[in-house]
Parts: sequence; C-alpha cells; structure tokens
Amino acid sequence: MSATAKPVLCLDFDGTMTDAEAEGEPFVAGYLEDLEALVGAETPAARARVDAIVAEVRAELAAAPERHPFTWKGKAVAPASVDPYLRMVPIADRVFDRFDAFANRVDRGRLTGGVLYKHNYGKTKGRPVFRAGAAEVIAGLAGTETFVVTNSHTQAVADKIRTLDELAGGGCAWLASRVRGDAQKFEIDDDWDDVPAELAVPGLASRAVLLRRRRYHDRLRALLDEVGATWAELTVVGDIFELDLALPLALGARVVLVQSPHTPPYEVTYVAGHPRGHVTSDLRDVLRLV
Repeated sequence: MSATAKPVLCLDFDGTMTDAEAEGEPFVAGYLEDLEALVGAETPAARARVDAIVAEVRAELAAAPERHPFTWKGKAVAPASVDPYLRMVPIADRVFDRFDAFANRVDRGRLTGGVLYKHNYGKTKGRPVFRAGAAEVIAGLAGTETFVVTNSHTQAVADKIRTLDELAGGGCAWLASRVRGDAQKFEIDDDWDDVPAELAVPGLASRAVLLRRRRYHDRLRALLDEVGATWAELTVVGDIFELDLALPLALGARVVLVQSPHTPPYEVTYVAGHPRGHVTSDLRDVLRLV
C-alpha cells in the first residue's frame, strides 16, 4: 500500500446491500403477467401451463447453475440463476419456445432484456428491501474511502440509500453522493487487452468467465485515480462473482462475495480458496474483513 493513499472500498448495491429476492417480487409478478398476455394464456389451463414451465426452469437453474448462463449481446456474462431479474430471461425464452411465440431471437432479446425488464423493474421503485446489517455497515464505513459502483442508475441507488438513512434514523446519507451508476458490468470489449480474455473456474466446465469488461474497469480506475490508490489497495464487495468481482480480482484487488441461497457453489468455492478472496453470508462481516 502506498504511503499516502487510504484503502478504497467499492460496494455493489442491488443484491449486495439489498435483498434481491424480496425486492424483486413485484418485478417477477409483473413479468409473468406480461408473459401470459404475450402468449395468449387467457384460460386457466393455459396459465397453468405457463406456471409449469416456470417451475421447470427454476428447478433446472437451481440444480445446475453452471449450465445456464445469462447472455448479453451473444456472450455468456453471468449465471442466470443468481437473482430474480436474470432468472426471468431463460424463463421467458422457454415460455416463448413452448408457445411458438417471438421466434426471431433479436426481437425476442429486445423484448425480454429491454421492454419487459424496464417496464417491470419500475414496479420495484419506492419499496427497497435491504439486507440485514446494511445500515450498520454503511454507518460503520463513514469517513472511509467507500463508494458504490452499480449497474443501476445513479439516482435510483442514491434514493435507496436516502430511504435506508430515514429507516435507520441516520448514518447512511453520506454514501448517496458516492454512487457511480451505469457501470455496465455486462459489457465485454474483446478489443481491450489489459487483462486476459478469460478465467477458468473449477466447476464451470462448460464455459470460462469473461474478464474484458472495460467499462466496469474504467469506473473502478476512475475511483482509484480520484483517491490516489492502486488496485492492491482496493476491496470490492459484491453478490455475483462473475459481474462484480472477477475483473477486480484479476487486476490485484481483494474481493468479498456476499452469498445468498442462489449463489452458485463454484463461485463460493473459487472465492473462498483465493488468497485475496472472502465469502460471507452476513453483510456485517464486511466491517471486519475490510
């Protein structure tokens, strides 16, 4: 660590500081209603057919998360099993396939990852659900070089932090101005070669973890430059190894995986076995680990 720089902590937010399953319930309910409407499932029998497909896909994702990636622009960029937002894409694909709807994959992708996502994500706004210990952790980090780097919009996450501050009776509002949104952690830039293209993770035999997430790198690099720190002085906390942690780990940072019941076992094993990795299911451990 340099003589003048302070350690830097980067938090993911949705799914890391929040309970994605509980917060995503309106998203899932609305998305499923839209799927039924789009495939014309108007009778009880047709809706029961959709329900059966949904249960089938969920069971497959839970049983073998390594076999079911979430794809973005044709590239596998994360496990589809990890949160309710990503799980809806393979569910929608299976429903459309079984009902012979939206056969054009480009149009389907725009619908599932764009229109339906944005329409139903709006239903979660104004009702954030936080992980136990979120307010305690944020309050405990006051005065440190802590930031939030998230795929979500900056204002949306800042508003959640202000809500948490109100619920906790203070101590959290300072972090709202330190949110860096639209990190685009899904984006892969094959032309950028500052890191290896791939990372092999035991237990993920069907594919490699793609590392060349340049836009995410640029967000993190800007924070380090702002405080005059190095990658070795950075700790990144997130709930999805592939999206949040793989790139900074490859660049020399420490990482903390905040696991949930939906975290793939291969992610837990890999991070726990890495000398710069930590795994926890209790968010409050972050204060001890950093």
